[in-house]
Amino acid sequence: MGFWPVVKKVIKESDIILVILDARMPELFRNKELERICRYFKKKYFYVFNKIDLVSNENLSSLRKFYKDYFFVSGVNNVGMKKLKESILIYSKREKIDDPLIGVVGYPNVGKSAIINALAKRAKARVSRIAGTTKGIQWINAGSLRILDSPGVVYHKDTETKIGIMGAKNPEKLKEPERVAFQLIRELLFTDKAFLENNYGIQIERDDDEEIILEKIGKAKYYFLKKGIVDTYRTAIKVLRDWQTGKPSQTFNKPLNS
Repeated sequence: MGFWPVVKKVIKESDIILVILDARMPELFRNKELERICRYFKKKYFYVFNKIDLVSNENLSSLRKFYKDYFFVSGVNNVGMKKLKESILIYSKREKIDDPLIGVVGYPNVGKSAIINALAKRAKARVSRIAGTTKGIQWINAGSLRILDSPGVVYHKDTETKIGIMGAKNPEKLKEPERVAFQLIRELLFTDKAFLENNYGIQIERDDDEEIILEKIGKAKYYFLKKGIVDTYRTAIKVLRDWQTGKPSQTFNKPLNS
């Protein structure tokens, strides 16, 4: 069960739940078990797309059109937080909730603590790029709001590949990081090829598959074994770590404050 009892307690005791998703691949970060628990306890929950500073303006515009009722924020850069807090207060006032208790839930490493710190305007929740930093319930006061941070939890049906791409598990702890990196590269070829080309100084040809691209990255980083063979394990760890820590490509633009 891990931290699920703790997270269930957070949802049960909160008035409003913030379900945090990664804006780079939002559907991948939907945790169906968390949503089920929210519905079971009949809790109001808001979807919050975090890390929009790592999304190109073009992709962000498309996301806003498709997910019209969601919130788009960058916890690290304090973007979109004013609108989120105002919406929480408006809902609380309408429901006659004094001093609302806000629960924050999501996968590990999705940026829950950064959002809490932005809401509280002070660094009260520990922020880390390592998955699994928050171990239990943390209470944070944010003006008229009281916020409950929770440890990240993984849906029991999630595969290691999905968990690895999400950064919910540190790359070094994956059984087959190369396979996870292959899947991430396949996803990025459709959503953000520039992440690969600009970050690693490679040129992706039309016929290049994920194995060829990983080798190109390894060569560009000079990750070699003996006899000039590319160290695909080390290369895969590097790609996954860069993705997990949010290394931006040169084409990424910080969206305007909202």
